[in-house]
Amino acid sequence: MQNYQDTETGQIHAFDDGVDPFTLGYRSIPKTLTSIVKPKPSEEHVWLNGDWIHKAEAPSDYVAPVSSVPAYDPAWHAFLQPYTWVLGDGENFSVSLEQINANSYAGEKLSEPVTSLAVSGVPALISRDGAFALPMQGDFIQQHRAVEMINRLFCALLIGGIHTEFVAHNEALVGSLGEDLRLHVFTPTQHGRYRHMDASISERIALLHPRIIRVAQLQEALVFGMQTLKRVETLSPAFLLHGYTALQQQSSSEALSSLWIVVEQLTSFLWQKRFLSDPALHPAGMSGRLHGMKQDNRTWTTSVRHELLWQIKVLSEDSYARLSNARGQRNRLVHEGRTPDMGPVTGLWSALCEMLELASEIPMGKLGTMGVWNHQPATRVGKTNFVSWDSVVQRLI
Repeated sequence: MQNYQDTETGQIHAFDDGVDPFTLGYRSIPKTLTSIVKPKPSEEHVWLNGDWIHKAEAPSDYVAPVSSVPAYDPAWHAFLQPYTWVLGDGENFSVSLEQINANSYAGEKLSEPVTSLAVSGVPALISRDGAFALPMQGDFIQQHRAVEMINRLFCALLIGGIHTEFVAHNEALVGSLGEDLRLHVFTPTQHGRYRHMDASISERIALLHPRIIRVAQLQEALVFGMQTLKRVETLSPAFLLHGYTALQQQSSSEALSSLWIVVEQLTSFLWQKRFLSDPALHPAGMSGRLHGMKQDNRTWTTSVRHELLWQIKVLSEDSYARLSNARGQRNRLVHEGRTPDMGPVTGLWSALCEMLELASEIPMGKLGTMGVWNHQPATRVGKTNFVSWDSVVQRLI
């Protein structure tokens, strides 16, 4: 290993023996490297004008130098779950069992961009293995803004009938668009192991049966979902997506908490649009009544609003009953700390879909048919014996 030092920053760059960094041609390698390395005397020293000086000797306005080489095309990444390939229309990309056994598949193709979301006004790139990448510029310099947009995009896909899952902040990964024009993620992940062909043979089995989404299917779902979200701007896509994800995971408390926030948002939207804005529902000679209904949220609570929306035939009787059952579960969760029953939480989904359809005036048949996975953990054995377990417990007392 041979070391070179950046004369601008003092940073050390290491290369294999016999490699001349100046002939590699990589844009990320500084042109200011030198083979003459000046070791840093101590942590009390800083780099200034090509040499190390003690902090006490540094100017009062000293700022650590930054390389003149820019960070090329840095981006936030989040992957579709479960493991997914996004393929062009008519593309026949696949991995055979023989390739899995020999670890000889075309891993580099997984990180190639296959489409962009420019038509939807978002400068995102999507790779063949389902990475959504947003450039770290403009509105997406900050991680939380990028995560907000990714969850909005994933929620739009969900509304369009494609299963997606909520992305937490720690799941937005740092990477870049490389010189090879492929999307690279710097954080070690299972997707990265597939790309670099570092995965174990047991992991590689997933490459046999990935979920396949065609580019046209994805773009169609995205346009449909974004149109819906645009019509109901007071709805928080992240809460809808988080509630759905928790519902799939049978996490009733998290699902109800997030979905009820969406219910409250849709209730306010429908209350304004379908009740307060309808002159036929308000006596002409009682202008103060309408003003009071707009301002008094303590009297006109969510439960009262549901009642009135049902009475004026906006909400169906089935949805009204489901909302009432879920509200009771939500109140017990908030005030008594009781875990909600899964039934009323699951039932809330169809009511929410009806409310979103009423608010957006767009059919929510696709979202409604997403349903809930009924996947309680299966018991793998019929007869059990815990003698060894109990003995270890007793030994560790």
